[in-house]
Amino acid sequence: MKTLNREDRKSIGIMMDEFGVYERLSCYDNLKVFADIYGIPYYKVRQTLSEVGLEQAMKKAASDLSKGMRNRLQIARVFMQNPKVIFLDEPTSGLDPATTKSIHKMILEKKAQGCTIFLTTHDMAEAAKLCDHVALLNEGTIVEYGTPEEICRRYNHQNRLRLHLFDGTDKELASGAESADELYELCKAGRIETIHSTEPTLETVFLELTGRKLEENE
Repeated sequence: MKTLNREDRKSIGIMMDEFGVYERLSCYDNLKVFADIYGIPYYKVRQTLSEVGLEQAMKKAASDLSKGMRNRLQIARVFMQNPKVIFLDEPTSGLDPATTKSIHKMILEKKAQGCTIFLTTHDMAEAAKLCDHVALLNEGTIVEYGTPEEICRRYNHQNRLRLHLFDGTDKELASGAESADELYELCKAGRIETIHSTEPTLETVFLELTGRKLEENE
């Protein structure tokens, strides 16, 4: 097996649970330790803390951070390396919606910059939002793979349309030529308030393939 050299290691960033957090050190000193290891100039420490919204907490001990702030600190350590490949393990587990949205934004920005990101998550909505390709695993085996859209279409067995009309009634139509006339008449009459396909979500596909529920701490 080939041993990674210093430059190879610098090109890979990993966020894993509590990995890389020194409880008694401040946010700034936590990143400073890794700056020394990877030969990163100290100005990047303050810059990266600012990028993840921890500039005001840079003197705060890691032990005093909230769950969301701790996750931001771990992400900051990964981003500070400016890696080409990033591995993220449950980066938003247990976080409130606002913090989750902020972390999603950071991940998408790195993705837009050309980083290859491997994300492990039990949140199928998160996977659909952030990932270009998804591998669904069951007991260590990949049971389905593809883009989120492809996977959902593949398991769209019903292939129907769900309509909610302005008069408060709901209606289902087959998604095909046989419903074209009725759908046209409803649209022409301005009766349709919302229309959705019956395409499943990644979570319902997972349930169909494995017959079990998603668990956050599996």
